[in-house]
Amino acid sequence: MKKYLFSTLIAALFCVPVDASMVIIDYQGDTLVRDRNVERNLIINSDDDGVYNIALRPLDDALRSAEGSVSIPLQYLYINNTREDVYLRYNEYSNIFDGLSMGGVAKNMTAKIRDYGMVPAGVYHMNFEVQATDIETQQIASTTTFTLQFIVPSMQEISLHGEVPRITVGASDAFDKSKKVTNEASPMVYINSNCDWELSVNADDFGEGAGNYYIRTISASSNVGERLQERVLLQQGKEIIIARGKAPANNEFVSVEFSLENRDKGFIPAGNYDNRVRYILRETR
Repeated sequence: MKKYLFSTLIAALFCVPVDASMVIIDYQGDTLVRDRNVERNLIINSDDDGVYNIALRPLDDALRSAEGSVSIPLQYLYINNTREDVYLRYNEYSNIFDGLSMGGVAKNMTAKIRDYGMVPAGVYHMNFEVQATDIETQQIASTTTFTLQFIVPSMQEISLHGEVPRITVGASDAFDKSKKVTNEASPMVYINSNCDWELSVNADDFGEGAGNYYIRTISASSNVGERLQERVLLQQGKEIIIARGKAPANNEFVSVEFSLENRDKGFIPAGNYDNRVRYILRETR
């Protein structure tokens, strides 16, 4: 699984009027991915000791990836003020803090992408207007702009379900010189990936076998774009791509078949054979 480290980004600020307080929102740490939710911790402060109501107005109707391929509707974005998640509406102000004492220690808040599901890897951004209203005079003390960014790292995992694939050779199989014997139960490989992916099999530790071993896929979930349907010979030092798919892959599966054929049209020798393969999940670009 690949991970990327990113430095903290800055907020773009514009303040009116000139003699008003300046409210600053900045980042605290990297983007966090938690149980299919994405979070970015923020801090808010000002250059005076005023007490303000703070409201945010989204200037965009969706979070969009930098390359424009993914758009997350505004309905999945929330700002948590340490007490509750505040829902946001396009081009409307939502109160985030009431009577917030500014200056000194910065206050915490968290931007969340919630209930959307798996968010594809990438950089996402949305512009906001931040309005601070003086709690005593009810006058707007400052208006600033802030660009919220989520930087979602690539995350991949695979898991195996089912018994270890076992090939049982009976007496009739052993003496049939053109016999192909398949595994008794086909293993299921499950894929979770928030980036485009490919699944390979590595046979470097395969060891000696009773004959020639082949691999193919016999089924896959509907979102698996490509899979290996023709039988391919397993060989040491050779990596075989057995499936490919697009992000997001949420518990997609591939069912794999292994088969054994006698070598050089000879008999299949008796014995116990322990042949190992390794599944490798990679990001593709």
